Amino acid sequence: MIQWKFTFDKDEEQDWLNDYCQEGWAMVSFFAGLVTFVPCRPGEFIYQIDLLPGSGLRADDYEGYVSFMGDMDVEVLQRWGRWVYLRKRAEDGPFEVYTDTDSKIQLYRRIRKMFLWVWVLELVLSINVFLQAVVYGGLLLRCSAAVAALMLLAILQGAWKCTRKIQELERLTE
Repeated sequence: MIQWKFTFDKDEEQDWLNDYCQEGWAMVSFFAGLVTFVPCRPGEFIYQIDLLPGSGLRADDYEGYVSFMGDMDVEVLQRWGRWVYLRKRAEDGPFEVYTDTDSKIQLYRRIRKMFLWVWVLELVLSINVFLQAVVYGGLLLRCSAAVAALMLLAILQGAWKCTRKIQELERLTE
């Protein structure tokens, strides 16, 4: 089964994958929002999503990360740039990549930084569309400008959610 899910919220997507698994569907691949599931025993796996340290799309020491996860009986199921989809058999016990507050804060800071980097890139790529919509008008250009503006807002919303999560976690450390 293939389902469409494109969100700018790691936790929402992670919960969605785990909910599907509870219903007997295991994620096996992801590409541009299309998630492929195969039947499994309900609750067979626990899914986690991580954003690896690095810059741009390049992850630092990906091979070492995969080896470390393998040593912990965690499968690196899919990689999308620096995003990785992980799963572990539920029978092996609880699974959480980040268990302490400081590492969770660092994760959300990495995600926020990535969102802001993507936002700047999207803005630069959209400027021409915005200018053409103003100068030439036309329904297609205006619709394209509206879609670009919505994407910019969605990316900023993702960054804002990360900021709120960071603030919540920082309050826990006070």
